[in-house]
Amino acid sequence: MSGRIVGSVCAVALTAAAALAAPVPSAPAAAAPPAERSVAELLTQLKTLYRKAEESTEEYNATEEKLRRQRARTRALTAALARTRGRLAISHDDAGRLAREQYQDRTPLSSYSFLLALLAPSPDQAAEQSRELSRAADRQAIVVERLTRGEAYAEGLAKRARAALRKQLTLAMKRKKQRDKVEKRLTAIEKTLASLSRSQLRAIEEREQRDTAKAQHDLLASGALDPPAARARAEADTDPGNGNGNGNGNGNGGEDPAPEARDTSAPDPETNGAGTDEPEEPEHVSPRPKEPTPRATAAPHRAPRRPFASAAAGQRALRYAMNQIGKPYVWGAEGPGSFDCSGLTSQAWAHAGRPIPRTSQEQWRRLPHVKLNRLRPGDLVVYFKGASHVAIYAGNGMVVQAPRPGTRVKLSPLASNPLRGAVRPTKG
Repeated sequence: MSGRIVGSVCAVALTAAAALAAPVPSAPAAAAPPAERSVAELLTQLKTLYRKAEESTEEYNATEEKLRRQRARTRALTAALARTRGRLAISHDDAGRLAREQYQDRTPLSSYSFLLALLAPSPDQAAEQSRELSRAADRQAIVVERLTRGEAYAEGLAKRARAALRKQLTLAMKRKKQRDKVEKRLTAIEKTLASLSRSQLRAIEEREQRDTAKAQHDLLASGALDPPAARARAEADTDPGNGNGNGNGNGNGGEDPAPEARDTSAPDPETNGAGTDEPEEPEHVSPRPKEPTPRATAAPHRAPRRPFASAAAGQRALRYAMNQIGKPYVWGAEGPGSFDCSGLTSQAWAHAGRPIPRTSQEQWRRLPHVKLNRLRPGDLVVYFKGASHVAIYAGNGMVVQAPRPGTRVKLSPLASNPLRGAVRPTKG
């Protein structure tokens, strides 16, 4: 009996020891290292990191723009307060002089002046003395009123200046937090890239190029860039060389902005529902509105009708952007040596004579939208659901963009990122 007990105790002890040792070999496996993950997974991870970093960059840019305006407002209020206090000091001097004169009974309203008015030898002199007393009283009232109103105005300005300064400090703190957030996300990208081998980086790059090429092919093949008139001709034409939609479907622009501006502006009639981007394009621009043929309505569709000033501004913006190709992407930068995505687009249109909002979100929100099949050089192409990336349309299905950290301004396919839509800074 005792032998069985001893045996049972030994068995229990062995079982307990095994249980204590078991967790070490049976611990769940750690996440797969980069070397064991597929290229598609790594590319998706990097794209997500880049997108989040760019979202944070645009948030920082928006705060920076607000802070810039707030600083200007604070400076203006401070200058106005200084001027008001200078005028108020003069008013205080005038009031002090008036008080001293009253104390010394040397003002025109002194008792002696009243006595002279009462003892005037003639009614005319008495009337003149009375008028002089009235004018003196008015001057004193003006001095007092100016002092009172000046003090109230200065107090109000001081309150506004203090509030503006508080808001400026709040924005500065917010900007610092957002800057730290951007840097943290960029550090995560650097760590991820550092953990990859050269072969993995090369494979990721090749996979991204294939994905972009496929997305570009699908976009062009869909006819989404074909102007309405060109699409109608393609459907009516049985020649397959005229209806492939690849490259010519968006306006035969090639990489030369001038032909792009001529052809993509052809479908400017209001029948496609764009509305906001072409409000000034009635038939009066058409060179042939009086042709008495039954197809007279179709002629304006094919005629090169465009608002020349708007197209020219787009060409100037595109020309500026093309001249920046090769300069590095730096988050928060807006030239001249480096750019982020919205820094490039905002500076391009500023050089074209049309200032636009600083960030991609504000460019998407505040500028007139334009359909993809009415794109022309200089229009802005916005990407991602949150409108966190923007590029400049260059024609022939290509855009100029500052892509992301670690890259340079370059010419890229229109479908290099998920499309959100397009806007035109100059109303057509």
